[in-house]
Amino acid sequence: MTSFRIFLIGSSQQLMVDLPAQDICELSEIASRVRFLTGHLIEADEAGICTGIMIQSNRIQCVFAVN
Repeated sequence: MTSFRIFLIGSSQQLMVDLPAQDICELSEIASRVRFLTGHLIEADEAGICTGIMIQSNRIQCVFAVN
């Protein structure tokens, strides 16, 4: 799992997400094959849980790897 900052088309908010990819290149390859990416939000909610997330691949506008 690697942390990524993702911006979606039609949204001004960014998502901080852990996704099952080693780097941007692997994430790009995975996103080109699947309709949805699944992972976990990095920031815990008010109950202290890092919520699971499903992101529609064709809505991704920009991705940054977070170190």
